[in-house]
Amino acid sequence: MKIGNPQVTLADDARIGVKEEVRQGFLDWLMRFDVQGDDGEHYSLGGSILSLAAEKLDLVSLSVDGGEGSIRQLRNSIYKVGDFPGEIVKHHFFRHPQGTLKIEECGDHIVVTCGPQYTVECFADNRWHLMVDTCDGEYRADLWHRPEGLPLWYGRETPSPLTQHSITYGYNWAAPVDGTIWLNGKEIKVKGFGIRERYVAVDSSAAELGAWEDWGFIAFNEVHSSMYDMRAGMKDYSLYDLITGKHYTSNGNLKGGDRDVTELEFIHEDWIFVRDIDGFIPGTYRVLIKTEDGTYEMTAKAANVSPWGVTFKVPDNPVATLTYRDIEGRFIGKDGSVRELTGGHGCMSIRQWHQYPNILPRELYTDGQQEGGVKFDTL
Repeated sequence: MKIGNPQVTLADDARIGVKEEVRQGFLDWLMRFDVQGDDGEHYSLGGSILSLAAEKLDLVSLSVDGGEGSIRQLRNSIYKVGDFPGEIVKHHFFRHPQGTLKIEECGDHIVVTCGPQYTVECFADNRWHLMVDTCDGEYRADLWHRPEGLPLWYGRETPSPLTQHSITYGYNWAAPVDGTIWLNGKEIKVKGFGIRERYVAVDSSAAELGAWEDWGFIAFNEVHSSMYDMRAGMKDYSLYDLITGKHYTSNGNLKGGDRDVTELEFIHEDWIFVRDIDGFIPGTYRVLIKTEDGTYEMTAKAANVSPWGVTFKVPDNPVATLTYRDIEGRFIGKDGSVRELTGGHGCMSIRQWHQYPNILPRELYTDGQQEGGVKFDTL
């Protein structure tokens, strides 16, 4: 969304209210980081503070995914199945009574806390310092998110109506990440890229959100980009080119739809069934962002898959977070020139269009390595 003054302020990072009546609202301070450790491993770090008005609950969510999976063609079948490692630290949820969330002003920054598990320091120069801890010795992190350019705005004075009953304010921002994590006492220096989000929701309809949704980032050494596509509503993106210093974002009126050709186009390919989410994922994402100066083309392949959501169980609409590898990109200028993009990172959280009925063939759920029957009832 294009807004008059897109610069992020401490007031935006501290925002907890809106003018509208809040019906099913919530707040978040969220991260999803794709980093590489000095131990040679890749990690996908997730976390958030969620303040849920209707439930009168302040919730901390922490997760760590790692490793890379494999994809195999089922024998005598058109289907492929993905075997992914998913989590390496069990997803933690810490439920606190409403009012646990605190925001403190400290000169050139604010400090947001939710119990002993999650602290984020938001600085006037737009850096975030995140300190998270499962408080059981399993996982701790000290991370810095250092953005450049401008974010993808959901809305500031005027909200972004993702659908008729999904009305939001705030932003997300893709940027470099560095810091340290501790896994069962092992200290690991990490560096990579990630997305952070500040979100204030007025209303959220689970029924309307039950359509295909892509939310995440693909970024390179030369280009930082984040994007959002809800097929039942609207799509939006932000792209900052570090080489030219130009920032691109949509006018906020891009409509969803299947393979439509607009400023932002997602093409899902190479479909894979993932048993952990009881649904299919696109094994390959192709993303096209078309600007007045040329087109940014990005291709990314899913290397790890894990469920996401505050309930951490398979919902009516399967959801997952994909961590990418084999990420390629290039910029094709209007004059035909081509600039290759390097050092790709990316994660994408997806929401399926609908759950799958048990008419799916049994081989999707069982083979010599995994037993069990179909998990979903018919629609």
